[in-house]
Amino acid sequence: MEELTYKDLSETELDSLKDIYITSRVNSMTESELRTFVKEIINDQIKGTFGNAEEKEAWEEIKEHFSEDLSNKILEVKEKCNKNKKEEQKSPEEIEFDRRLGLLKQQQEEKTSKDMW
Repeated sequence: MEELTYKDLSETELDSLKDIYITSRVNSMTESELRTFVKEIINDQIKGTFGNAEEKEAWEEIKEHFSEDLSNKILEVKEKCNKNKKEEQKSPEEIEFDRRLGLLKQQQEEKTSKDMW
């Protein structure tokens, strides 16, 4: 007996089989699996954009999702990226120096607050 392929089905039959498969696949997934799957799809959809048209479409989805909070999200991203950019520009020695300087300032503040009482 020959194996059946998608070519053996009419377009309507194939669409019906696809619907059954989708329903069965979704119903067999756990909530965690569903979340992971959806995250992968959204990640591909939003981060996998090429060209102005797709980038504009992704931007519209982002705008719609965050609506009134979009400005705050943009500010958060800008602050985070600027902080990371500054950190990337510093040498490891400078980063360590800044960390130690911060600890020294913290110790001095603690000492000052204890002396006041």
